[in-house]
Amino acid sequence: MLKAIILTYANIEQSEKSLLQSTNIFKLALNQHAEELYPDYRIITDYFLEKMCKNFSQKIISVRDRLNCYSDKVEYFDGKFKGATILSAIDYLLSKDYEEILIIGDNKVHDPAFQNLINTEIDKLDTKTKIYQYSDGNFHLPVKTIEEFCNK
Repeated sequence: MLKAIILTYANIEQSEKSLLQSTNIFKLALNQHAEELYPDYRIITDYFLEKMCKNFSQKIISVRDRLNCYSDKVEYFDGKFKGATILSAIDYLLSKDYEEILIIGDNKVHDPAFQNLINTEIDKLDTKTKIYQYSDGNFHLPVKTIEEFCNK
């Protein structure tokens, strides 16, 4: 089964951190988050691609920014920007046929209007892919712990 983890800023236990650091499951970090969890790729939707290329070693998926010079670290994703990087991350993983996705985040960082935008867009998804949140956060998604997701 093809699985992926979306990494955002989130408070996790040391045991969960260790599990994420050692797993072979594909990990996609949003923007500058979660370097300590060893993401495989990063995804950005804002216009700071050149800075990200300089500051991070991972391959970077860029949704809206086009680098003015070539970099083999960059993959351009032509998905429609829906107002949040996490939505682009989900769309990217769906385009790569991942069957299960775990979001390490809780959708509580921004204001209620932004949180509602994210939930509204996730609710519209018509996919067989199973998408989970790692804790009882503010997503309209079922909960699966990091341990459950990584060990099954």
